[in-house]
Amino acid sequence: MLLEMNVKLRRGNFDLSAQLSLDSANTGLFGKSGAGKSTLLGLIAGTLQPQSGHISLDGKILFDSRKGIVMPREQRPVGAVLQTDSLGLSGTVRDNLAASYQRTLKHRRLFTPDYLIRLLELDQFLDQPIERLIPGQLQRVTLARSLLKSPKLLLLDDTFAAIGSAYRMQLLPILKRLQNEFDLPVLYASQSLSEILEFTDQLIVLEYGQVSRSGSLREVAKQQGILRYLGIRKIDNILPVYILDHDYHAGSSMADSFGLPLALPLRPHFAIGSQTQVSIRASDIALSRHYIDGISIQNQIKGRICALIPSGDSVIAQVDCGSTLLAEITPGACKNMALQEGDTVYCLIKTHAIVYLTELDAIPYQRVVNHGEGYYYLCPAN
Repeated sequence: MLLEMNVKLRRGNFDLSAQLSLDSANTGLFGKSGAGKSTLLGLIAGTLQPQSGHISLDGKILFDSRKGIVMPREQRPVGAVLQTDSLGLSGTVRDNLAASYQRTLKHRRLFTPDYLIRLLELDQFLDQPIERLIPGQLQRVTLARSLLKSPKLLLLDDTFAAIGSAYRMQLLPILKRLQNEFDLPVLYASQSLSEILEFTDQLIVLEYGQVSRSGSLREVAKQQGILRYLGIRKIDNILPVYILDHDYHAGSSMADSFGLPLALPLRPHFAIGSQTQVSIRASDIALSRHYIDGISIQNQIKGRICALIPSGDSVIAQVDCGSTLLAEITPGACKNMALQEGDTVYCLIKTHAIVYLTELDAIPYQRVVNHGEGYYYLCPAN
């Protein structure tokens, strides 16, 4: 699948001028409210028409202003679940699903109506007229109709928010399977980066009606100034840990990570022997030349400096403790301690500076995501 478009559209005070090329991969269309995400999806689906430009899918022209080609929505090999969409449907839910299934060529059918009825829990209102459905129900029916169409591209406009989070865990595996098993890519638009990253790290970033960045999260995040727009901040240490014991008197849970003993915040609900993950910010790790007695910091982890990396007004010390820890210190501290690669140091970490990944929803960040080279906190949208 190859989607290519270069279009212009002016609506009131909003100008959209978007150029993109999308291959066969699940992709997230990220942008803040008003960036033009829904408009862009509408242009691809055919619910809106640009004033100029062209749109093609696998070499088939969907729109071309110079050639005067406008393919009707119903003929486009595109399935779409949009926030604002006047389908003009009539009849019952059952009739609409059956009609969508019958119109699809037998050799192209990916799903049966019965399967999608069970998946999206449509059986409760199968015999209701389409026009009587509430918005969440209509979105679920539209999704089922789109999948029954067996399109070459599926467009989803903040669908999880529209149909409710209860269906998130049911739909996520389906979205991934569409690409992996059925070669059907999904273009998912949302202003929630964490929602997009549930199923892909490939991003198209839309700002003020224009595509400003595209590529993997790793590639996009490297570009100047984009982290703040995405609402993420870099996190430096993610460690898998095994729970060894719970010390109620000390107020900590004892754990092991790659042979490193760690005192964590007390969480007795974790079973002994269970595994979880914790995060530690590099700026929350102090360095010492020696083990320090009579200090409140419970975690003093011995290691060897592998590298000292200048980073703006900081120095990142990469310390091999059996596992690698990154500690952020000032250049002055590095100079005063005369630190060099190969030196033995102790990483000092306060117990309450360690955060369980399962508890990140309880602090002012939504979650941590791991994509290849980096770990990121996803911050709430402003």
